[in-house]
Amino acid sequence: MFEREKTSEVLKRLKAQEATPKPKLESFSNAKPVKKEEPVQIINLPQRNVENLMHKIDEIEKRMKNGTGSYFNFYYDLKNAEDNFMKEVDKVKKNNFQIPETTMKRVNEKVSLIERKRMMGKK
Repeated sequence: MFEREKTSEVLKRLKAQEATPKPKLESFSNAKPVKKEEPVQIINLPQRNVENLMHKIDEIEKRMKNGTGSYFNFYYDLKNAEDNFMKEVDKVKKNNFQIPETTMKRVNEKVSLIERKRMMGKK
């Protein structure tokens, strides 16, 4: 039959387990490490305008998904914000303003997303 351990032996075994270092689970993970977003440093006015418009678009999309308020009002606000954003991006690209690479990467992603949405709407 099964023999039961003494309480003191169980406590010693558990105490010994505490002392041994355990490998971190991260080291066995195949997932890529998540990059932390660097805080954005505003250099000039066009960059600030683009950042504000991207933030406004994100906020409107969040409200649309949450369902607070009238969806159609948010839809037209989103269209206006996207139009303003695209105009500002065109202005930035035409005048070759100095904008950090990380910001331009996010801007280009947002532009491609907006263009894809518009192309899907035309079909």
